Amino acid sequence: MKKILLLIIVLALVVGASILGLSRDWQKPAIKLTEATHVNQSVVVMASDNRGLGEVCYYLDGKIDGKSCINAGGSTSYELTVDLSALADGEHEVCVVAADANPYFPNRISECRSYVLDKVPPRVVLESATRYMQRGGGAAVFVSTPERETNIRLTVGEHQFRFISNAEGTRHFAVFAHPHDVEVADFKPMVVVEDLAGNTRRLLIGTVTKDRQFKHDTLNIPHSFIERKSLEMLNKEGAGKEAFLEMNRTMRVENRARIKSITSAAQSPEPLWNGPFYRNLGAPKAQFAEPRTYLLDKEVIDHQTHYGIDIAGLAKMPIKAANNGVVIFAEYLGIYGNCVIIDHGGRVFTMYAHLSQMDVSPGMNVDKKEVVGRSGNTGMAGGDHLHYATYISEVPVEPSEWFDPAWLQTRINDIYNDFKAEE
Repeated sequence: MKKILLLIIVLALVVGASILGLSRDWQKPAIKLTEATHVNQSVVVMASDNRGLGEVCYYLDGKIDGKSCINAGGSTSYELTVDLSALADGEHEVCVVAADANPYFPNRISECRSYVLDKVPPRVVLESATRYMQRGGGAAVFVSTPERETNIRLTVGEHQFRFISNAEGTRHFAVFAHPHDVEVADFKPMVVVEDLAGNTRRLLIGTVTKDRQFKHDTLNIPHSFIERKSLEMLNKEGAGKEAFLEMNRTMRVENRARIKSITSAAQSPEPLWNGPFYRNLGAPKAQFAEPRTYLLDKEVIDHQTHYGIDIAGLAKMPIKAANNGVVIFAEYLGIYGNCVIIDHGGRVFTMYAHLSQMDVSPGMNVDKKEVVGRSGNTGMAGGDHLHYATYISEVPVEPSEWFDPAWLQTRINDIYNDFKAEE
């Protein structure tokens, strides 16, 4: 009888242990802390457990009296913000301990990480900047920061312009623009500096800008033109409004996005240009930022803006680079036809469009007045001419300014020379 009773007890213990083993949650909770090394106010902790969380605690700098615990109430995930704002700037350790919701055998996990607390916004000093500019024109600015800054930019509304910095990261130069479609009252060029902790400082540049009116033009579009260009650009027949809008509106948007991608990807070292930019020979036609109204059979079918200048000369005349630079694009580009884009450094680019042939390829270094191709009427061109455009970052600007040696020296080069003065 005793043997049977002992056997029953042993079996009960085995079964109980098996049930307990199967029912117990052996998986520990997970903890994820803010990954940044520098913070300006707090650290965010995310704790999680697939069967529910119990107590979540944190410690600051290993101090028990700094312990703070929260009961997560069985939630599968819990976000905790550890406030560091009352601490002095410097390095601090944040440790977190999380337990699951098992009341008998809770699993625990701990995670510690050190952070540099920095609550002081960076400082920035305006050293020199273009004093006067015009709507649609360019300018330059030079600022300094006491410490190395890796995230510094210049904003004009939704547009951003990148800085060139010295090796120490304390002196910064940028060329920027007053976009033609930004009203004078809304033009507020702002330097934004952000440190590693996320503190920001903004500095408004006091450049004075002058408003201007842009010449308007109305273009009558023949059906024969649409038919010819539809075959070239869309590879299909079409001589009506739909085909024209597909090229002049839809394709234009795609091409503008491509130009932005091309210029954004350019390395753009410090300025490569030497002296004023060269203007190719020929008679001026369409002007910069010219609003255009398009008519088909006397009906208004579209409105667009012309982002460069048109220069007309002899058919298939040699087209020369406006200044020293690196070719970053040379292929067919929708409404622009055969198109070459040159990076002149300093985030300044020039475009040569509607070419009949291209004599350069991406990666080639070119000198001022070196032939890059020949004029033509590829893309949305009604006759042989050069469409020439100047960009600062992805923003088109008035090309004629860059042809003017006095303007280039006083508005851009003098600021750049101030930036380079330390060398």
